[in-house]
Amino acid sequence: MPLVGSNLNISIKSIDDLIRCLSLASLLELSGWPKPGNVHRTKDFENTRFEHFLAGIIAIHPIFKEFCEKVYQLTFKNDVDYEKIELGQFFKDAAEEMMKWQSGGNVILGHILILAPFAAATAICLKLKKQNINDWKDHLNRIIENASVNDTVKMYEAIRLSNPGGLGTVSKYDINNENSLKEIIQDKIKLKKIFELSKGKDLISFEYVSGFTSILNKGLPYFIENYNRFSDINIATVNTYLKLLSLHPDTLVIRKSGLDFATYISKKASNILDNGGISSDQGLKLALELDDELQEKKGKLNPGTTADLISGIIFCALVFGLRI
Repeated sequence: MPLVGSNLNISIKSIDDLIRCLSLASLLELSGWPKPGNVHRTKDFENTRFEHFLAGIIAIHPIFKEFCEKVYQLTFKNDVDYEKIELGQFFKDAAEEMMKWQSGGNVILGHILILAPFAAATAICLKLKKQNINDWKDHLNRIIENASVNDTVKMYEAIRLSNPGGLGTVSKYDINNENSLKEIIQDKIKLKKIFELSKGKDLISFEYVSGFTSILNKGLPYFIENYNRFSDINIATVNTYLKLLSLHPDTLVIRKSGLDFATYISKKASNILDNGGISSDQGLKLALELDDELQEKKGKLNPGTTADLISGIIFCALVFGLRI
């Protein structure tokens, strides 16, 4: 089913539909081939395989269902109910299950962070019988604005459980500093504030404080345009990944290998799109060559944060009517 225009309406009818969209969004992002530098259906890293991602995605399915059902039970007559969503507790619960069910390490923490507020906004719209994307965006913003200090603490605990690579250190509220949680509570650092402090170093943080602009204003329209043009979910997925890469250097690559490498990858992604993207023989050839080049560095040149954004884009497309 093609999607047309920017005035989109929610197409799903139930929490079960919502859970299907969440799982399918993660599975389709993972399956995108060849997303240069990522684990995908034909490439594994040394200690993290395609199957580890599959296990992580399925492992959090019951946690997402419980979370969405809890959100649906709230009334949302005032902002207090938005705080009761407890994003942070979901982050921690999902991270625990992700790590419990596979041995490949942190595979989908980025998906968890992005999809949780999207899922909550969708559950609220289902409860209040609101369908338009503008209503959905309004609830999404209110969710982020009302996230609490405890949400920040629980998110830190989720990140520690996941033990993601390439975090580095910062002078204040460092994730690996044992005193950080006390400082967060003492300084009353709510979730949006902690993302504001890290927005220059992390794409997901930037999305949280910018109203998810890369996902909603750049990625989603481009994804819809590609899907409507080619009727191919894989082309839409990979081309949108390349598009976001061309627009911003990946912050995971920056943290692991430096800005020069990240900028190099962005230029390569732009060149692939200039040659028609993966729908053209030349574009596909260039994408495969870039994938081989990045895979040689064993994950150090993996644009994983950009891939995480793609899960949010696919989720939105599914919720607003896309059927593959």
